[in-house]
Amino acid sequence: MKKGAVLVTGATGFIGKYVVTYLLDEGLKIFAFIPQGEDHAFLSDKAIEIVEGDITFPLQVPAEVSAIYHCAGVIKREEEMERVNVRGTENVVEAAIAYNCRLIHLSSAGVVGSTKERVIKEETRCNPDNLYEKTKFRAEEIVMRGVGRGLKAQILRPTIVFGTGRAPQDDSFLQLIRAIAAGRYRNISGGSGIYNIIYAGEVARAMSTLDDDAIPNGGTFIINTPVCFSEFASIVLEVAGNSNTKPGNIPYIAALPAAAIFSLHSLLSHRKKALTFSRLKALTEKRSFSQDRLVSTTSYRPLHTVQEYLRKVCEEYGITPHQQPV
Repeated sequence: MKKGAVLVTGATGFIGKYVVTYLLDEGLKIFAFIPQGEDHAFLSDKAIEIVEGDITFPLQVPAEVSAIYHCAGVIKREEEMERVNVRGTENVVEAAIAYNCRLIHLSSAGVVGSTKERVIKEETRCNPDNLYEKTKFRAEEIVMRGVGRGLKAQILRPTIVFGTGRAPQDDSFLQLIRAIAAGRYRNISGGSGIYNIIYAGEVARAMSTLDDDAIPNGGTFIINTPVCFSEFASIVLEVAGNSNTKPGNIPYIAALPAAAIFSLHSLLSHRKKALTFSRLKALTEKRSFSQDRLVSTTSYRPLHTVQEYLRKVCEEYGITPHQQPV
């Protein structure tokens, strides 16, 4: 049991809610830092105190807080990424130093960007591609500069985080599962591509594990449980009661021109299509992210396998033999 209280930024966000839930179960007192006026009905638990504010301004941290779990961040709104992901992290770092708190910083495995390495580790050189990846990488650099000034900090890089709790229209994971269960999904190249995913509850558990004096300061850790798309689809079909059904297969050479057509149509119509270049790349990805450092150098161990979590989440989404998705 950790001593003291913790401050969680982004406590009303997708991952933040999992972090708050896990830390509550651990018996910690939680201060939830949320934007002014934001709905916080989820945080009505008596063990949670609400701290309203703007992360892009200097933070005031309650004296009893011993650790800050920095989950706040912007993924889709590019105009906000510099302000929240970068400037917000600067303020969190300054607050952690000023109030002598450990910082557990939630980053993203996406900071690696383009690389030819097949197995990606923490040492892999980062070459972020898009604005989100670039701002998250700059945030990591800010944290590490803080470590040089005496900050106690650890960085966690999750891959694609899945779990219930997102709005359906924003939940691409749910949309993929529904497509598989409804028979609309096709494997590309036999489904041999690697899906680098991690359950949100495991992200919360790993962040809690990193709040430990026994771990050398200033570490960066990847968390990931890869699964190939063919197995992923099989699990969804099994939960849906269609275990004897196998998705059709599209050879890569046939998928490529189809992706080109759909990508162009998506660009012109501003509507998402089932198969674009980015989707084709994701479905045929052969890179895998290794969490060996996290498992070998900390006390973190996954509570369940990715297959077990997939079955659990499918059922939570309502993908069952008796209740097919709509």
